[in-house]
Amino acid sequence: MPTTHPRHSVTETEEIARVLDEASWRWPDAPRAKLIRLIMLEWIQSGRSPSSRAEARSALVGSMPGSSALYDRSRDWSA
Repeated sequence: MPTTHPRHSVTETEEIARVLDEASWRWPDAPRAKLIRLIMLEWIQSGRSPSSRAEARSALVGSMPGSSALYDRSRDWSA
């Protein structure tokens, strides 16, 4: 399909193959190439993307007085 957007290729390593095998249980009729897109879209929608985590961190900054000593942001909230 023609597009002006960048395309990416993914090598199916053992680790990627395991993820695709697991995803194929959820989307049994999807070809493996489409599974990659479905996994990424689900990841974004579930709030696991780096930008979602950064937004969550920003919302918490200053919301809990005295909480800055409770955790190391760079370790516990890495992007």
